[in-house]
Amino acid sequence: MVFETNRLIVRKATSTDRDVDMYYRLWNHPEVMVNVGFPNGLCISKEDIISQFKHSGESIYKCRLMAIRKYDETAIGECKLALPDSNGVSETDVKLFPEYWNQGYGTEIKQGLVNYLFANVPECMAIKADPAKTNIGSQKIQEHVGAIRIEQGKDYSVPNTDRYIPNERHYLYMVFRETWSNGS
Repeated sequence: MVFETNRLIVRKATSTDRDVDMYYRLWNHPEVMVNVGFPNGLCISKEDIISQFKHSGESIYKCRLMAIRKYDETAIGECKLALPDSNGVSETDVKLFPEYWNQGYGTEIKQGLVNYLFANVPECMAIKADPAKTNIGSQKIQEHVGAIRIEQGKDYSVPNTDRYIPNERHYLYMVFRETWSNGS
């Protein structure tokens, strides 16, 4: 287990049939993947998923993490953590099956990721996410955990934030260590 929240356990994915099947369904789900540029899903095979898992290493920062509901052990989606770059900026990601949208799970996972990074990685000064402009749910999640939408040319506590601005189809959100409070 990497961390837990009130309703969820977040753990490393493995090459078991259960985990591979969850990723196969998630990554090939058009509603899930449309927001990351794959309106037909990734069209990835189970064999390719197993290969990715085998090459991901032991670090929780380079592997896939699964979100599992505690009360019935249902896998509801995935998330990931990244170590900070040279500027102290990390990145997180959350993907959930549509049947778990609008139930607070995305916010719960994102808050857990933010708490984990700031509590365990001292060099992490900010955590970024770049949701699609059409992904209102993800934008609300970012704001709920204290992230702000970054605008070019403004001064922020992390220097050179303009270098993180994504293409015109996405927004940049950052939550800064200085404004984070564990459990917010």
